[in-house]
Amino acid sequence: MRSSLDLTPASSPEDPEDAERSADSTPTGSQAAWSLRTRRIIFATLVLATVAALGSAFWTVLAVDGWTIPEFVMLGCFLISAPWIVIGFWNALVGFSILRFAPDPMRVVAPCIADTPADSPIDARVAVVMCVRHEDPARVVRRLDAVTRSLDATGWGGRFDVFVLSDSQKPDAVAEEEATISRWRESLARPERVTYRRRTSNEGFKAGNIRDFVLDQGAAYDVMITLDADSVMSGEAILRLVRVMQANPKLGILQSLVVGLPARTIFARAFQFGMRASMRSYTMGAAWWAGDNGPYWGHNAAIRIAAFRDHCRLPTVPGGAPLGGAVLSHDLFEAVLMRKGGYEVRVLPEEGGSWEDNPASLPEFLRRNLRWCQGNMQYLRLIGSPGLPFLGRVNLMIAILMYAGAPAWIVFMVAGAAQAWDPPVVIGGGGDDPFPWTLSTALVVMMMLVLFAPKIMGYLDVLLQPAESRRYGGQGVFAAGVAAEVTFGMLFAPIVSFSVTAFLLQLFVLRKPLGWEAQDRDGRRVRWSEAMRLLWPATLFGVALAVSLWLTAPDVLPGPPPC
Repeated sequence: MRSSLDLTPASSPEDPEDAERSADSTPTGSQAAWSLRTRRIIFATLVLATVAALGSAFWTVLAVDGWTIPEFVMLGCFLISAPWIVIGFWNALVGFSILRFAPDPMRVVAPCIADTPADSPIDARVAVVMCVRHEDPARVVRRLDAVTRSLDATGWGGRFDVFVLSDSQKPDAVAEEEATISRWRESLARPERVTYRRRTSNEGFKAGNIRDFVLDQGAAYDVMITLDADSVMSGEAILRLVRVMQANPKLGILQSLVVGLPARTIFARAFQFGMRASMRSYTMGAAWWAGDNGPYWGHNAAIRIAAFRDHCRLPTVPGGAPLGGAVLSHDLFEAVLMRKGGYEVRVLPEEGGSWEDNPASLPEFLRRNLRWCQGNMQYLRLIGSPGLPFLGRVNLMIAILMYAGAPAWIVFMVAGAAQAWDPPVVIGGGGDDPFPWTLSTALVVMMMLVLFAPKIMGYLDVLLQPAESRRYGGQGVFAAGVAAEVTFGMLFAPIVSFSVTAFLLQLFVLRKPLGWEAQDRDGRRVRWSEAMRLLWPATLFGVALAVSLWLTAPDVLPGPPPC
């Protein structure tokens, strides 16, 4: 049974007028299709040309004295890792340019959002949905109570109901969940607006939980706002998403830009400082060319329930373990399926009332990151699924490349260390040309610029806006924060790269997947014993690499050379 407001288009896909509009524009009719095609051609050309230029420069540097096996390996690793960071570079540069020079950045990247009135009435029935599994129920209730109070303050709270969808299996956790949410419901003026539902089997994990809700209870609602246990949204931010969905019946998913909540741990603060700076320009640039093939990040988004029900049923990943089975990184693939179904997927690339907790410690970050890595590797088996839109396949490939770059850089370093041992085994003919120091130096500088462009553009965007700088305590305080975050990043990035490399070896060689458990949201002190257990492989690798270079190429290391 449909709700009182039908948000699906009146015309069927076979309607000639609808087909003509789809050919000339995106499904919402808000953006010319030829304009997006042109942007994508320009962006692809920039990325491919940049990768080719960097690869050519690196080829020239390596080929001076002929080719060795380690040099071939280094070149291959360079070309594998380059596309991901080059895409980030151009996303950041394009996004920064739009933010700084466009009179109305939103109209440039998402006209359907820019054209939506900011005060239109809320006619849709909306479900606010939070999935939980072995979470602290008191924290869950605090978040949802804040959301409902904020919605009520807007005057439109009556259009929203709340659903807590539990996948908890531990008896003690289940009992505490039920008791805590029951007490919360009793404290509300309208307790019927909150529904707690627990599955006895967590088939399909979070995506399966959402799917069951859509099939069992979703018919009474037009839109759902998806929240994770670590996320929260303001009432105004939710209304913004819902108004855009109402105004655009062919918009299937609208993803908000999520920023980190205030954190207590140094790790979380340093991580979210850099992430927040880079996300603004990066997301704006990605929205410029992705357009109606945007991302879904699994939470803090508005989803058209009928379209999601009809088009976003996830397949079972073919093949055996460790990649087969339920789709772990369900969100991006659901976005691809939504676009395949004829609906737009857009991102709202601006900050405002959408938050999440960032991992409070390094162990928690690594665990979450490796779970995402495993899910993204499943796309290797899904990217060839029939009927997917081309841009959807591109997005899946970018998600794979995000993690493929880590082992490429680790192998690159190993090959570089091996190259330093004599005698080299020359494959090609050697030459008498002098070493191209100028080109080599320029290549290093350019790679650093390309690699850090998202953060550089984000930091510049803050520094060039006095009001924004004041939010950070002024330009001096902000600059100190940048220095601290850069130092943190230099220590953090190698650990992450090594952990991803080791995990991919575990995944594809030992065929051992990662489990899925609740995260520690509050933060804790990481003991030295735990740090040693977690980091001894990376530390041993770093020491071995340093000793190898100290023996063969001491000039590249700080300190006096060996006797």
